Amino acid sequence: MTPLFPGWDLRSLYPVGFSPQYSNKQNDAQVVAGLRGHINERLGWDVSASYGMNHIDYNLANSINASMGPSSPTSFYLGQLSQEEKILNANFNYELPVASLVQPVNIAFGTEARNETYGVKAGDLASYTVGPGAAVGLDANANGAPGFSDRQAGSWGQTSYAGYLDVEVPVTRDLSLGGAARYEHFSEFGSTVNGKLSARYTVTPDIAVRGSYSTGFRAPTPGQSNTNSTNQGLDTKTLLLFTSGRLANNDPLAILLGAKPLKPEKSKNLSLGFTWKTPAGFSGSVDVYNIKVSDRFSTSASFAVPAGVANPLHYTSISYFTNDFDTTTRGIDIVGNHTSKLGDGRLNLTLAYNYNTTKVDGGNSSIATNYAQRTVFEEHLPRQKATLGATYDLGQWSSLARWRYYGAWTDNSGNATGDVFQRFSAIQFLDLALSYKINAMYTVRVGIDNALNKYPDEATFQASRGLIYSRNAPYDTDGRSLFAEYRVKF
Repeated sequence: MTPLFPGWDLRSLYPVGFSPQYSNKQNDAQVVAGLRGHINERLGWDVSASYGMNHIDYNLANSINASMGPSSPTSFYLGQLSQEEKILNANFNYELPVASLVQPVNIAFGTEARNETYGVKAGDLASYTVGPGAAVGLDANANGAPGFSDRQAGSWGQTSYAGYLDVEVPVTRDLSLGGAARYEHFSEFGSTVNGKLSARYTVTPDIAVRGSYSTGFRAPTPGQSNTNSTNQGLDTKTLLLFTSGRLANNDPLAILLGAKPLKPEKSKNLSLGFTWKTPAGFSGSVDVYNIKVSDRFSTSASFAVPAGVANPLHYTSISYFTNDFDTTTRGIDIVGNHTSKLGDGRLNLTLAYNYNTTKVDGGNSSIATNYAQRTVFEEHLPRQKATLGATYDLGQWSSLARWRYYGAWTDNSGNATGDVFQRFSAIQFLDLALSYKINAMYTVRVGIDNALNKYPDEATFQASRGLIYSRNAPYDTDGRSLFAEYRVKF
């Protein structure tokens, strides 16, 4: 209750409190068309065009914009995010005969044009309004998930053009070498050149070793570079709402606080491994890798809004995207397969195991020195993951049993008053499925994911937000799931 709104008491609407209900409606479409052929017996070509779009409309129910008092609705349209992509490409492949080589040199080259557009549509005025009650401490915006404001709405695009050349040389019957280069120009930040060197050597007909070194990049998206967003959370210590804003890098306030235009992340990737197969039906591969990424994208440290600066959305803190830090990821991938005849059918066993670690090497901003942010980045995913699967095919029937393992990982509560960490223990799942192939075109499939109905550790520091399990879990947290599919193959 407050004298500002005489006779209005939120407890009469929500006598035991409320838990906002977040929902979205998504429209997704993709169209791809292409042609391919041969100019002559050695030169082939293909051209294609694709268009994709995704629009997501967000809604919130069972909530309130307390700062509006009794005039606040209890459900809100929060706005829309959209992404559209258009791609044109042309690729060519030429087999160049060389007298001294056992096979022709394979030369691939091509070009691509790409345009992407990111859009934000504003939500209901009430979903982002800072009403008069904010002056006496009543929380503004749609409580739980503020809508996109008219200040945040807009549309931003980026166009890129690329060309590449890829050459593979069969030096001998056992040794092949490859090299590739790609040039790409982006309208927003300029050009990049990257390449790859690879080699493969057949030791015996059943064993081969391989290795590669490559450079790469990840371009900042129009959404990362140009849009503002508002996030609201409940501090699990104080149980008070906090509202944080992420500003676009070209926002005057972000520039005042040190924001600079985003540039691409850059990577260097070295991998070594071998493959094998045996007459008994065993096959597999082992690969180790070392990946260095520089100028990784992250949000900056949070800043208080400087005194005297306009703060129309009443942010308690603000941040912006930045090329923040460098990392090294090291790991190993092991894959094994065995195929055998069992009765009148065929049994296929597959084991896949991955172990990797990521370490922050340093950087330009807080993650390199901030223990909380560094811990989240280095430990928020399991270091170990494994899958053991068995499929048995008998005539038109096919059955699957799959065991999945995820190692321990760490999450934090994301509080305004400081991070609270929780270590989640390892977990295992069992999936089962059965399918029947009616004919070459139609297949029916039914199954159970997480057949043993396993749930992870409860999120100790999320209960005050109405959550039982962490929303950042690297696996589904909804328990046993039954499904049925009818597949049509054209």
